[in-house]
Amino acid sequence: MKILTQLTDMHNFTPNEKSIASYILTHKDRILHFNVQELAKVTYTSHSAINRLIHKLELSGFKEFMIRLAQEFEQDSAQNISNVDPNYPFRLGESSLQVAKEIAELMKETIEKNVAYMDDDLLSHTAQLLDQADRIFIYALGDSQIRAKSFQNKLFKINKYVVIATELSEWAHHTVNMTTRDCAIFLTYHGKSQSYITAAHHFKREHIPFITITATSQSELAKLSTICIRVPDDEVKLAKIGSFSSQIAFEYVLNVIYSCIYKIDYATNRQTSAETYEKLQVTDLMNDE
Repeated sequence: MKILTQLTDMHNFTPNEKSIASYILTHKDRILHFNVQELAKVTYTSHSAINRLIHKLELSGFKEFMIRLAQEFEQDSAQNISNVDPNYPFRLGESSLQVAKEIAELMKETIEKNVAYMDDDLLSHTAQLLDQADRIFIYALGDSQIRAKSFQNKLFKINKYVVIATELSEWAHHTVNMTTRDCAIFLTYHGKSQSYITAAHHFKREHIPFITITATSQSELAKLSTICIRVPDDEVKLAKIGSFSSQIAFEYVLNVIYSCIYKIDYATNRQTSAETYEKLQVTDLMNDE
């Protein structure tokens, strides 16, 4: 997981570690010039407190910590230079071709930002959790439900049992009937739905694993999650032409997760897809005429 993400989440941090993390996040312009003694002084902590935090981040020492921070600061800075406004990617009077180019640029920038949030261990854990689940229940509404349906359709092809829990407004029934052998996914940009939070508390009590894909990694829902996967937080809720950036991000993340699940048992999944297609051809079940 990215160092900056861990510093922002402050998961299981002590008060001293939170103080160090907060200072780093709010003084990015000067932190890279500090040595360990100077960082301890400005955060009113100690050399040993900083070393404990570095150890918690699974780094070898202060030198590696600073190198990783520098790399992530540079990466974030490059990503924040956008050529297109995610909320108003095109303007009045532009040609149709110019609109097409700007939407293409928006898609490219959104995916590039998303790649920076990706973490190998996080993706592997997500794929393993979903691959081992008896059933997968997806909570998604509006445009996000369209992305969920696409993900469901892909998983069907490798014989995974997937339900859109919110599709027929029966999410509560699905929620209480899930077991520890199942897994849930919340697909929500802002993560503020009280229904989702209620379901999340139930899952937490019953030890049912669930994944949240969201732009707000500090929300109550995200913090309750077994796994939280972050997407770029570029859209303003009401001030936008359409949900371009958020839906591009969701589609990309779900495609990545599906691919990671598929590759766990690539040969078997490829054979399953082929056999399913062959059976459908033989039985003529796909003929709507």
